[in-house]
Amino acid sequence: MTINELRGFISPIKPAAPLTPAKARIDSLKRTKDAAAKNLKAERDRQKLTKAQHTIAAVSTSLPQI
Repeated sequence: MTINELRGFISPIKPAAPLTPAKARIDSLKRTKDAAAKNLKAERDRQKLTKAQHTIAAVSTSLPQI
């Protein structure tokens, strides 16, 4: 393919218009909300893992040795 043939497939990149202050604030709040949800899920998963590890340790120590 030549460069001229490729130009038909490639569209030019258009710059994004700057956000209004109100839209920028909403966008920022959405990003903050998403980050908080991600951190909350990570903390819950960490606590579940810790609880499971403690349960396994408790069960393994209560089993009789063979």
